[in-house]
Amino acid sequence: MALLTFGSVDIRRAQVAAMRLAATALETRPLAGSEAELVRMFAGLMGCAGCHGFAESLDFSDLVGDAAPWADATEGIAEIAALLPDHADRIEAVHASQLVAMFADEPDIEALEAAKALARGLGCDDTLIAQILAIADSNAAGAKADLFRRFLAERVDVDSEIIGAHMDRHDLAAITRPETIERYHRLIASAPAGSLGAEMRKFYDENAFDIPGVPGVPLPVEFLGSHDVHHVLASYGTSAQGEAYTAVFNAGNSSAGIGWLTVVLLQWHQGIKLGVFPEGHSHLDPAVVADAAYRGSLTATDLYDAHWEWIDLLNEPLNEVRASLGIPPGGEVLSGGSWGPEQI
Repeated sequence: MALLTFGSVDIRRAQVAAMRLAATALETRPLAGSEAELVRMFAGLMGCAGCHGFAESLDFSDLVGDAAPWADATEGIAEIAALLPDHADRIEAVHASQLVAMFADEPDIEALEAAKALARGLGCDDTLIAQILAIADSNAAGAKADLFRRFLAERVDVDSEIIGAHMDRHDLAAITRPETIERYHRLIASAPAGSLGAEMRKFYDENAFDIPGVPGVPLPVEFLGSHDVHHVLASYGTSAQGEAYTAVFNAGNSSAGIGWLTVVLLQWHQGIKLGVFPEGHSHLDPAVVADAAYRGSLTATDLYDAHWEWIDLLNEPLNEVRASLGIPPGGEVLSGGSWGPEQI
């Protein structure tokens, strides 16, 4: 399951409804601003003719209009619950509401509280949203460390206590075995023209990035190397916006991607430092966000899976790798374009 399932009519309606509840803070404020724009963009995407098999457009106009479609938020949550008997689909709706809450340029506490209330109303775990609220409310160091450890442990499939110990020693890069580093560097250096590895080489050169695994790079190859591969495969650059669009693509591709999306939106969209790289503010285009989620949902392979053997693909032609994984055309870096953030 991904961030947005694009499933049946009921599932799609429930997801748009969940996004509206976050944007309106449980109907306590108008549907307006950047959050409203994002809700309307996704409503159009989820209702469009031809998207994921629907022959005719779906009408969600009552959910994106100025007037509330329910007597109150309790009625709205009840409708979503009735539309989503499956627990996994309810989690997806909560993720959709969380995305809206995180889309504002600054932490939107009211929208986050709405997403948390929705999670509780649907019987879903609200731990992740509670962590985000703790960070947004007080910039709490403990909550930031917990969130970063949680997502990194899931991403590289290493026990969170081991991750925590490495974080305390500031040696997360030491998680990668020397033989993995040697193999990765060798493949990047020798990859033939037109291959995924050759494009990765160009990616590192044009960004003046050190290749993961060299001294001073603070994260393990298993995480940072595969993350860089995601940039290249999905065709999003390394500006703050490019980081966010890549993370949205991941979240559309894999339910586990919601953890990294949360970290990215906090760090590179709202300017709250969580990880090891400098934080920054960015203004996101709702159309590009929706397209990134859509492209991720169409990608057949779970690129976020810690056991996906991405290193094995470095010598393969880039266009063939994208085709084999089911990645649709699109993104921001056109074939032959620059990967440098100033060029995006």
